[in-house]
Amino acid sequence: MSTVRSGVLTAWAGAWLAGRISLDQVVDATTGDDAPHVVTGLPGFEEVVALRDVLVAWRRRGVPPRLVLPVPGDVRGLPGPAALRAAALEAGEAVVADGLAVVPTVTHHAPSSAPPSVEWTAFVADPVPADQIDIRQAQYDLTTAIRASATALLSAGVSGSNADVPALLSGARRAGEFVNLPPDHPAAAVALLSQAERLQAVLDLATGDPLGGAVDQYGMAARTEALRPLATAVRRARLAACNADPSAARRD
Repeated sequence: MSTVRSGVLTAWAGAWLAGRISLDQVVDATTGDDAPHVVTGLPGFEEVVALRDVLVAWRRRGVPPRLVLPVPGDVRGLPGPAALRAAALEAGEAVVADGLAVVPTVTHHAPSSAPPSVEWTAFVADPVPADQIDIRQAQYDLTTAIRASATALLSAGVSGSNADVPALLSGARRAGEFVNLPPDHPAAAVALLSQAERLQAVLDLATGDPLGGAVDQYGMAARTEALRPLATAVRRARLAACNADPSAARRD
């Protein structure tokens, strides 16, 4: 299952800035099973620093960070400068706040048993309007995209051919059981992210079986096009869930 570390950092940092959890909890939740995260390029520091230094810098600015998941053609919520945009597009994720953004680079050490290394690069960010996404709208869009993609796949006759699909889908369903959010995150956001992670796991399976039921280039293109709305809806659902207003937890 793909892990959006920027989403974890965003949600837990928001809970900390709201006074609901400790700084150590944010660091522990974000780090997980990784080696300790480090940060380079943080303004005011010439050396590599710890993740907590970014959190303290965000607290001084007084603005909660937000998750951004940019893709070519859709960089809503992603500020400049160009170096930040290029790094965020390459990583597919970033955390942005008032004038300060960070982008993760993850290094896996397989076949070694060493845990992944994560280095966050800090950037001075330009002002940009937040990409506000309503949780209910994101849920509706996700449900609609599921139906549309399923219909398109069946119509094109390219729904898949992997003989291990039942077992793989069983694992995909479990992906939603492991969302990493603060304990009192809004319930609607938790449910939305759980569903989005399950569907992302299915999309990852589709990427691993690029031919699916397609037998020619036309069929492969049709399959990709059929899945595109679902991929967009999953990405938007992840954004809505991780960027949910912490105060909404008290209204659930």
